[in-house]
Amino acid sequence: MVTLEQIWSRTELALDVIVDSSTAAEQNVTIVHSSELPEVDEWLAGGEVLLTIGVGQDLGGDKVADYVRRLKAVGVHALGIGLGSDLPWQQVPPKLVAAAQEEGLALFGVPEPVPFVAVVDAFTRMREAETNRELTRASSAARRFATALAGEGPAALVADLAETLEAPVRFVSPTGRALSGDDAEADVRSALIEESLKPTAGPRLIRTGSRIVEAVPIGGDQPLGWILTPAEAVGSPKTRALLLSTASALLAMSLADLPVPSGRALLFDTDLADGEARGEWTRVTGLAPVATVGMLIFGGVRGESAERLIADIVGRSLLTRTGSLLGVVGAQERGLDELVAKAAEVTGLDVLAEKRLPLGQLHHTWMLWRTQHESEASEVRALLSAVDEEAADRFVDRVLGELFRARGGQELLETLRVFIAASGARERIAAELGVHRHTVRARLVKIEKLLGRDLSRAETRQAVSMALELAELQAHLSQTARHSVLCGSVLPGCAR
Repeated sequence: MVTLEQIWSRTELALDVIVDSSTAAEQNVTIVHSSELPEVDEWLAGGEVLLTIGVGQDLGGDKVADYVRRLKAVGVHALGIGLGSDLPWQQVPPKLVAAAQEEGLALFGVPEPVPFVAVVDAFTRMREAETNRELTRASSAARRFATALAGEGPAALVADLAETLEAPVRFVSPTGRALSGDDAEADVRSALIEESLKPTAGPRLIRTGSRIVEAVPIGGDQPLGWILTPAEAVGSPKTRALLLSTASALLAMSLADLPVPSGRALLFDTDLADGEARGEWTRVTGLAPVATVGMLIFGGVRGESAERLIADIVGRSLLTRTGSLLGVVGAQERGLDELVAKAAEVTGLDVLAEKRLPLGQLHHTWMLWRTQHESEASEVRALLSAVDEEAADRFVDRVLGELFRARGGQELLETLRVFIAASGARERIAAELGVHRHTVRARLVKIEKLLGRDLSRAETRQAVSMALELAELQAHLSQTARHSVLCGSVLPGCAR
């Protein structure tokens, strides 16, 4: 931007400053133009330098004070008076000077023979030069950012951006989890959870207490992350916007290259002994082993938004989903319960259960909820449970037997389960399993070869889905029977 002081300092204009401004060096001029309209303030937006010869009103009369007051009220930076032998005024009128001093409006004379167009032209050339400098600075910074990202990673880019903006910068996930440096503050994270669901790709201003944080989304309408920086920053807004948008585009590429976190939630989907469960807890959280853990079960899950946000908060290894049921563990132990509650609130989830239980009982508890409370699955399972056990075993073996017997069969079965749950969407399958989409494609080719079936056919997917449900139901019923025998006959005091 061009400041008032820069305009005044143009020696070829020989402007005569009558009423100075203590902030002239900081006042960014939006435009320089002339007008003789008496009610010109109705057409102004603030930041202008206004030029006039006083044809539309008497600059030396009593009403000039009201004219100056109105200009000051709309944010005019300075008033320039054309002076000359053939003009209404050869000198700036004393009443105008007094009014400008009273209101604190900068005032200067444009002496003969300098035309107004020369002042406008000088401002335009300075603004063009400043714009070129901004573009050069932004282009140079973009090259530095790309070099830093390629050589040292996102943290180096973020550090360079912070130095360039002369302000702190954070690079965080959709819910404010640190992708380099520190997590966002709790109140900012809560706001980001809600902002992540808004269908706009533009920067957001987050007001928390006395702070205003600018959040620049990375990755479009559904943010992959955010750049956070204080909104109250120095320098040109245009350059700042260019720097932030460039950094956002580069960081989006880095996020696309990051490995997808594992989708396996062993605490939920595997029957682990207490010691194994505590070891798995420590592995996925980095925390010390615990005897019991908090478990949340949500219902009413629709789409992927809730699962995506909560997985970003707690990690995919502490979350599992089946149909419209979502299970989460460890939020309270990790100090993340309020964020999970916020994500559940903004995505419209229903809290079905909140309890504490030993880690080793998570799988059993989750399987009971899946069987008894997930509406569509429970209806299907109620029907399938009436199938003769031998007939069910034959059907499962005929459809899935080759997978059970194949080398790496469990991995392929898990891929097939996720394939059915994700309705064949390979990006989601890759995210759930924590593998590349090319790996998913290779596994599906192998699965189809072993099954001798085309998974693109609706009847094949229906048969496979029923076989998977039957196999899981049989395994669950077998485990429940064993648990009942142990509790009733051998260990009468065990937990039920």
